[in-house]
Amino acid sequence: MSDLIKRVFIGSLIGLVVGVFVAFSTEIDGFFLTSLLDGYEYRSYDARMKAKSVGVEESSIEDIVIIDIEQNSVEMLGNYYDWPHAYHGQLIDVVTSGKPNALLFDIIFDPENTSTYNLVNEMAGQSKPTGDVQNYLKTHDPNWFVNSTAISDNVYHALSFENSDSLNFLYAMECEPEGYDPTNHILILPEDQAKQLPTAERIGNTHSSLIGSGRGAGSVRFPQDEDGITRRAPTAVYFEGSNHVYPSLSMAVVKDILGVPQNGFEYDFEDHVLRLSNADGMVIREIPIDDHGRMYVNYQGSHKTFYYLPYAYCMDADMLPPEYWEKKIAIVGASLPGLMDLRNTPVQETYAGVEIHANVMYSVLKSEFVKPTDDTTKFWTLILLSIILGVIISLPPKALYSLPVPIVGAMIWVVFAYSRFLSDLEMWDIVRPLMVIGLTYISIFIYNFLVSEKDKRFLRNTFGTYISPDLIEQMVKDKNEPELGGVAGHHTVYFSDIQSFSSFSEVLKPVKMVRLMNEYLSEMTDILLKNQGTLDKYIGDAIVAFWGAPAPVKNHEYLACKTALEMKEALTTLCNHWKEEGGWPDIVINMQHRIGLSSGEVVTGNMGSNVRMNYTMMGDVVNLGARLESSAKQYGVYIHVEETLQKTVKDQFEWRFLDYVRVKGRTTPVKTFELLALKGELDKKTENCIQNFHEAQNLYYEQKWKKAIVAFKESEKSEDMFPGRNTNPSTVYLARCDYLKKHPPGKDWDGVWTLTAK
Repeated sequence: MSDLIKRVFIGSLIGLVVGVFVAFSTEIDGFFLTSLLDGYEYRSYDARMKAKSVGVEESSIEDIVIIDIEQNSVEMLGNYYDWPHAYHGQLIDVVTSGKPNALLFDIIFDPENTSTYNLVNEMAGQSKPTGDVQNYLKTHDPNWFVNSTAISDNVYHALSFENSDSLNFLYAMECEPEGYDPTNHILILPEDQAKQLPTAERIGNTHSSLIGSGRGAGSVRFPQDEDGITRRAPTAVYFEGSNHVYPSLSMAVVKDILGVPQNGFEYDFEDHVLRLSNADGMVIREIPIDDHGRMYVNYQGSHKTFYYLPYAYCMDADMLPPEYWEKKIAIVGASLPGLMDLRNTPVQETYAGVEIHANVMYSVLKSEFVKPTDDTTKFWTLILLSIILGVIISLPPKALYSLPVPIVGAMIWVVFAYSRFLSDLEMWDIVRPLMVIGLTYISIFIYNFLVSEKDKRFLRNTFGTYISPDLIEQMVKDKNEPELGGVAGHHTVYFSDIQSFSSFSEVLKPVKMVRLMNEYLSEMTDILLKNQGTLDKYIGDAIVAFWGAPAPVKNHEYLACKTALEMKEALTTLCNHWKEEGGWPDIVINMQHRIGLSSGEVVTGNMGSNVRMNYTMMGDVVNLGARLESSAKQYGVYIHVEETLQKTVKDQFEWRFLDYVRVKGRTTPVKTFELLALKGELDKKTENCIQNFHEAQNLYYEQKWKKAIVAFKESEKSEDMFPGRNTNPSTVYLARCDYLKKHPPGKDWDGVWTLTAK
């Protein structure tokens, strides 16, 4: 299994676990997390509903009109509590004569106190009544309200459903109030559906004749959510006393307007939908509901989005012609302080309860409903979202690289949820999906840190001080953990040493010596690690390193040569810096270091004792590299390379064939080279020097000593004898030619020169 497939599999698995956890743990009734998230979900819903209502103009909806008991009406008709019920009868006569679809009273009426009326009526019967008395008896007739309600056939009254309160002697009722026949007002529902609706134990109305005379009656109760906000409206209430089901006042009206019979309500609590069917059995509305048959109120706007008219104007045909009411729905309510039924809603903190009825009716008549996402869709949305996110987050090798993914994902989801609500009133959860997005990312991040990053931390702790971070990343990517013990492989070995370093301590105080070495070793080590080398150790001023372990390195021969050249250039820069800084002796300013490079079979691994181990290297190639570094001083060269390495990268650099030599401590001779520069970067003087030197070497190997001496003297003229350089290859060969001229090696000479010192 590839690393990518493994990461994707683990990421999707983590996402699945997170999705299942959130889906189940945040839907447990009574669990604190459920309540907490529901609260935030409600707020997100409120924000969407408020966003939907932005820009809706006041009084922009005239199909439903609020007949408002407000200040002007009180000034014209007197204190509201002194109004005779006959005023409402007059209102019914005027409004219903205009043929409205319905007239609702969002007011609970008690029987009127008729003692004054009865007294005046009795006195009028004993003598001929005056015009004022006759007018009083007409305008205060207590039967007018009930009679007009009964005659109009499109008036609806409010029912006050309550629960029992034994402390105030309000006990549960076994039937409707005496004198109230609910036969035409109730819904016919199966018992299993009825008992899932909001329940009530009492009917608080006392004016039985009034509610019984209406075309319909319904509940005006709007239970609030736990945070005190009215988001949902009951569509019906189950009265336990008589086992009757009453529609809400709003549903009582739309039921008749849409032609829905009493048995036309079907509550499908499994699919969370209320189906309204007409007399022919055809479903004409499907209303999304919750587990208790409540629908989300589709608020059209803030307070007074619906048209408001003063009560006093509406009861006077001369002020407002009855024709105005044709096909409209009128709701009688109050905005007068002390009478107004105020609610906290998603669109406004103080919102008239009468206008909630208007919103419900408007929503049902227009068939525009808030559509909550069903539980199954919610569940699979969380699962799919978490899995998809887990896969995407796992694609980069590091979870931190995918940090924008959850941020962008959260933004996309919020935009999606808002757009679906604003365009089609679909109510998708926001809080739980965002929680899934966040937890999925955090879980994958923690997994990577504790499990996936464990190997990287081990490698970083083990090798971080002597191999480059890039190489550690490569080791992790290739799953190439180092093995304990020795591992053989083809590697390149590096040794370096500062020329005449023992003399430094004679001219430098210890503090300055430490500073000098810190600057030098830091610069050289940075170059080594940058080129994927592995630092073996420091031995005083010496640096020991190698390429190809503990992780494979491609082109390690090239990188080793490149490192040597870059170190040479860096040392020149350091010397210039020390010169400009001042206070350093000439031996520091003219500092040179020698480097030996060799390639071949090397054993690398953790070596040492049971109590002390070091990751290092062993082998003949290692010994050769050390000898090349030390023998470089005999030739006056600074980068000494053996033939195996040189053959591999000979076309990428400029070289000087130096010698066919048997180094001290080694019987097998080896051809060695001086590394000069990158290919094509050799200056003209050095190029001529090397050409002359190689011509002189040919004469040397042909044992033409006199001609060789002449040729080496010519190349010696071009040798760069910079400060600190005590000799050069041409000078070395001149001395050698003089010796061999006096002591000829013979015809079978193989050209090998044996070094007697390191």
